[in-house]
Amino acid sequence: MPNKFTFILLICSFSLMSCQTKNVTITNVSPNKKVNLTIKATRPGMGTWKVEMDVKAYDFKEGHLAFELETGDVSDKSVKFDWKDDKNCIISFDEPDGKPRTFQLIADASQVQLGEVSL
Repeated sequence: MPNKFTFILLICSFSLMSCQTKNVTITNVSPNKKVNLTIKATRPGMGTWKVEMDVKAYDFKEGHLAFELETGDVSDKSVKFDWKDDKNCIISFDEPDGKPRTFQLIADASQVQLGEVSL
């Protein structure tokens, strides 16, 4: 009887852990320190990630881009920032199919643009 009880308790514990909401915040700063990127991701249980990317660049009002992401994990390892120079960054999110979901940020004193791109 104790074995069945222990087994049921373990199953319930794992089920409850998989239903927990996960919250992740990742920040990144441009090489010249003029552009700040903040990624906030929330995953309710086993559903898709709800991702918000916020950009604060130069004297511009903070920009915001929201989307859903089908991936197993959002972390410092699965999100990559590739700064080509002080104003151009490629942000990529690992996807289960092996092809990353990619966004491009262009930001300087005269403009800020953030959008999804296909590379």
